[in-house]
Amino acid sequence: MESNVPSKERNKVAVYVYIGMRVLVVLSIAAFVLFRDWLDAVNATLILGLMLLPSLLKHRYKLYLPFELDLAIVSFIFLSLFLGSLRNFYERFSLWDSILHFQSGILLGIVGFVMVYILNEKSPTKLVMSPIFISLFSVCFSLALAVVWEVYEYAADSWFGYTMQESGLPDTMGDLIVNGVGALIVAVVAFVWMKRRQRLPFAPKKFKKYILSE
Repeated sequence: MESNVPSKERNKVAVYVYIGMRVLVVLSIAAFVLFRDWLDAVNATLILGLMLLPSLLKHRYKLYLPFELDLAIVSFIFLSLFLGSLRNFYERFSLWDSILHFQSGILLGIVGFVMVYILNEKSPTKLVMSPIFISLFSVCFSLALAVVWEVYEYAADSWFGYTMQESGLPDTMGDLIVNGVGALIVAVVAFVWMKRRQRLPFAPKKFKKYILSE
């Protein structure tokens, strides 16, 4: 069933959410400074920097980054680092961690797929990679970064007193499995799509203009 909300209105809502998340982090930084909570102020500032990074890279290197993907990246940073770590949502909601790891598996799988697809299309040596290899790479890319995230969680718990890994090894393995499931879904969809359509789904004309132009 299609939504009755016009597409332009949905786009406006997405933009408001996109900007609103950054505004909330800025206001939180001001509050942390006001109450002399320097550690959280520094952490929130780093989080804000990460949220701004996709836009900065897009403008600095003239990359075409679909707004939907940019929004997904910023949302994940906001939900995981800001709400999850700083606002203790990991402790308040038992499924928060699993939901975010599933989301990150999908998101990182898409990023890995787009990266290697670009390499495959633009390589000056006429590099040819099969759809199955590209799909498997997206899974490996997602899982590799998931491992890095688990190291971050361990460091945050050990050094700053967070409780991101409440049950130790079972929590770590559960997170990696959920992440892998999300990445596997992306890999299957990407494989089927490449076999049938042979082009990127993100606005092909703009993609060719900003990425694949000689």
